Amino acid sequence: MKLITSITLALAGTLWCVATPPDMADSTNLSERFTAGETLQADEAANVYYGAVRRPGFNATADYPDVAKAYSSGDMAGAYRMSKEALAKDPTNLSLLFKAYAAATATNAADARAFQQRILQICDAIFASGKGVSEQSPYIVTRQGDIDEFLMKYIQPSSVTGRAKLGNLDAVKVTLEGVPDEVILYFKILK
Repeated sequence: MKLITSITLALAGTLWCVATPPDMADSTNLSERFTAGETLQADEAANVYYGAVRRPGFNATADYPDVAKAYSSGDMAGAYRMSKEALAKDPTNLSLLFKAYAAATATNAADARAFQQRILQICDAIFASGKGVSEQSPYIVTRQGDIDEFLMKYIQPSSVTGRAKLGNLDAVKVTLEGVPDEVILYFKILK
């Protein structure tokens, strides 16, 4: 698949390129494959996740209170239905994907596996975006909410002991099992 660069990030002298397919047909095909739960190549998954910020209608602050309400009240059928509808418009939203996955485990095992695959591909892309332990190589996310979803459900620290905003970075101090000292993880939101 031929790709063109649409977003370039320069971090600590390293050029990170996030590309999107050159035409809408390729972009749609890649997104459809991702949405179906297909395993994409690492660069394709990164293109879907980071390329979302350049797609029409992307809203980094989109909130889905009805999904959250259904999920927190234990209405898994409602949370499943509403999150699937929301994911049709916002397919890379980690909060929605985690709720959809949890709700689908109770209602539709095949969809649960597809949601899990999407979650892992996005989290793997974030993990590969930087080392995360220095200001020069932060993890890159596309929305503020993805920080906690990635951190708490993918990295799974023993505890979060502090948070700070350092310029355009978010710093989160955590303790990790098997690591004797606290670790500061750095995140940057792609805009």
